[in-house]
Amino acid sequence: MKAYGQLMDKRKAEAVDYCLNRLLRGVIEGGIRFRDELNHNDLQAKIDKAREEAERMFTPWFVHEYIMEAVGEELRSMATADAEDALYADQGEDVISLPP
Repeated sequence: MKAYGQLMDKRKAEAVDYCLNRLLRGVIEGGIRFRDELNHNDLQAKIDKAREEAERMFTPWFVHEYIMEAVGEELRSMATADAEDALYADQGEDVISLPP
């Protein structure tokens, strides 16, 4: 197993992209919502506004683009933190993920 800091730069970028895509998918599908009263930056309000703009423009299939334009920096920061906290299996290592 490797920690994020032990990865090559290309693999670090791939890890962040993976985490960002997973986070963005959760936001788009509605499984991830943010409590604006806790984070004080109106993150969920900006996401909701971006979603409304995609609908208003009759382009809901581009909602991810609208969201990334509105809050992409914040989401990438969260994804980077997730990637930094993860462990990475080397080829051939058996990894078991137990349910909570």
